[in-house]
Amino acid sequence: MLSILTRTVRTLGPLRAPAAAAVGAAWYTRLSREGRVRAAANHHRLQPHLDHAAGAALARRSYQEYVRMIVDSMWADPLESAQVLKHFRVSGAEHLNVGDRGSMVVLPHFGNWDMAASASLGLGLHLSTVMAPVVSPGITEMVALSRQRKGLEIFTVRQSARGLFRALRQGRTVALMLDVPEAGPTVVVPFCGGSVRCSAVPARLAAATGAAILPVTCRRDRWGWVLEIHAAVDLSGDDATVIARIAACVEPAIRAHPEQWYPFHHVYVDR
Repeated sequence: MLSILTRTVRTLGPLRAPAAAAVGAAWYTRLSREGRVRAAANHHRLQPHLDHAAGAALARRSYQEYVRMIVDSMWADPLESAQVLKHFRVSGAEHLNVGDRGSMVVLPHFGNWDMAASASLGLGLHLSTVMAPVVSPGITEMVALSRQRKGLEIFTVRQSARGLFRALRQGRTVALMLDVPEAGPTVVVPFCGGSVRCSAVPARLAAATGAAILPVTCRRDRWGWVLEIHAAVDLSGDDATVIARIAACVEPAIRAHPEQWYPFHHVYVDR
């Protein structure tokens, strides 16, 4: 199934962009009223100056960009990491040199994390991550297979505690999502205009292993993708303090490109 979808996307060539936009628009139209209102309200919370129409238009655009994210990941599936990296502008690659203490890269629910994973081997990274079920067992298996082809070591939520700890000890880089906690401890921090529940796992792993935490964003632009790697955050303080520092690093990219933010769930704890 994955190979069929990949061939179809690659056959489309540049037409994959309008195709993704059409599918995303149809998806948004078929949402319940509650789903459309929730996405628009989240965008309004990020940018309070938006009127109702502008918030709804941005919510629709986010669904289109989400489908584009999936389609682009399929387009990159058969490519070698070095080939994918040719389509990237990388900022902050020097921050990847953290010595022998190991590292974690932490990304928000924004842009295209799978494209970042596709380019990771070209940057010398061997990623380990956690993957929760996606929609259905069949789709979950397909996504897991695609990520494993890119060199990712995948752990289920049940395996994650020991698996991620072991991966760091083996010198692999752990990749985690910031603002859509898969499982484990969470903290509430200021993020994108409100209080948001985020994963505390990066802070816990750093405290246990001494591994560095590098906030990362990956977004699409006209020419390809932009991968921004921030310097390691200060690990002093409690879990919430450390996670708030990560959130502060990645928030400017979301504010600059809100159409590539995917606020489809209940983002803010007071909503």
